[in-house]
Amino acid sequence: MNSIFLRLYGGLLLALCFIGAITYGAVELVNSYRSDLYREKMARGTFFLMAEGYQRYEAGDRDRWSQVLSKLFSAEITLKSREDLALGYRENLHLEDGLVVMRLNDDEGYADILFQLPDEDAYINTRMTKVSEQQARATAVLILNHLSHFQEAEWAQALADLQHQFGYPLTLVQRDDISLDGEQEQRLNRREVVIALDDSTRSDSSIRIYAPVAQTGKLLMIGPLSLFDQFPIELLLIAGATSLLAVALATYLQVSPLQRRLKQLDGAVSQLGSGDLGAYANIEGSDAIGQVAATFNGMTAHIRRLIESQREMTRAVSHELRTPVARLRFGLEMLADIESAERRREKLNAMDHDIEQLDQLIDEILTYARLEQGTPNIEFQPVVIGELCEQLRDELETIRDETAITVANPYPTLEVEAEERYLHRVLQNLVTNALRYAQSRIVMRVEESEDRVVIHVDDDGPGIPEHERERVFKPFARLDKSRHRASGGYGLGLSIVKRIVDWHGGEIHVDESPEGGARFTVTLPKSQQGQHVLGRMG
Repeated sequence: MNSIFLRLYGGLLLALCFIGAITYGAVELVNSYRSDLYREKMARGTFFLMAEGYQRYEAGDRDRWSQVLSKLFSAEITLKSREDLALGYRENLHLEDGLVVMRLNDDEGYADILFQLPDEDAYINTRMTKVSEQQARATAVLILNHLSHFQEAEWAQALADLQHQFGYPLTLVQRDDISLDGEQEQRLNRREVVIALDDSTRSDSSIRIYAPVAQTGKLLMIGPLSLFDQFPIELLLIAGATSLLAVALATYLQVSPLQRRLKQLDGAVSQLGSGDLGAYANIEGSDAIGQVAATFNGMTAHIRRLIESQREMTRAVSHELRTPVARLRFGLEMLADIESAERRREKLNAMDHDIEQLDQLIDEILTYARLEQGTPNIEFQPVVIGELCEQLRDELETIRDETAITVANPYPTLEVEAEERYLHRVLQNLVTNALRYAQSRIVMRVEESEDRVVIHVDDDGPGIPEHERERVFKPFARLDKSRHRASGGYGLGLSIVKRIVDWHGGEIHVDESPEGGARFTVTLPKSQQGQHVLGRMG
């Protein structure tokens, strides 16, 4: 039986692994996109000023600007054409839109940053091997160089016009309005660019760049520039919430089929509880729920069969009782009119015979009803089948009339695990049934077949038509031609036989006998080990 726990646990574990892999990939993809945007935000303004510087020079003098920039940024900076760069389609689109393109070369340990000069087929190619404060200071120098082309009164407007090229604030502040430590103040006095780290908030560290502006007492303040946070709280919350939703969905998909099957089972139980004996739990599977559904279906089938059997028995009993009771009533009425003692004794004997028939009928009805209640507690013990057949032959000696009963192949040592009294009842009913129809002989044959024992009861009577052979095991069954009231019996003996054989994990069927009549064949397992008799009652 498949474990529901293992199935749920395994399914959720696979789902968690899959969700974890998807979430990790999604975070990496988002971070890659965020990193590209961050680099674009940090570099675009700087490269715009670099391009502006190139465009101030004639084509033949631009190498000098490249040398200045290379020294300023501590990087290899050159001006190249489209053919030199072999641009891809997306790279070309980005460059035409005035964006920065970065080519990472992890194997060589450098990055090429490309930027197109406005309205020219020329591209700045900056090869950087490391990122340091040098690039931040160089950006401040380029902004100061840009302001040098304007009057002091125009600086504020010049910065405002330049601001849209930068992804961080550019402002002019009074030196007295900022608070720096002693070392930073000394560097400003030496007219150096100062970088100040602001890590007052753990979740959003940033830097500010201060550069003195000529002899004005003002400072160019660049920033704050937020440092790239690979795992911001917003991204973690979104990834966590998405993962929880995905886990909830996976759990629902795992539990929903079980809930649906339990609901079907509950509906079938309610249907049975309301009196509908046709209730059926259409639930497949080898897990616990499937096993419960199969047990429930077996139980409902057994209950349905019991009730149908009860109804059939009630109808049959009323029919079977009517004849002897009517004869008894008729006999009692006749007794008052009979004067001869001899006739009265004959009539009393006939009435006694009718009472005996009633007693036999009631005994068989009670036996069958008891068997129909369910599987009894059977105590299996080794039974020598040949000895049991011979014992039965001797017991029936007084009632066999002229019919010969023989035991062929008795197998004196062949044993079968069974409860002897029930197996005795099986053979007794079969032989007694054969006595009603046999003309002159009945033969009991015992055979051995691998792990099973086969018992044949043959007679030389009229036999049983093939289309009637299944019906003979139903209670109160009477066959039109081969069985009639004069032959006796009430149609319960073979039903009792069938039930007992089922209990023992065996089979019974009827065929044509080599003797010319009917052959009843009982097949029983030699050992009951591994046999499960519960559930055979359906």
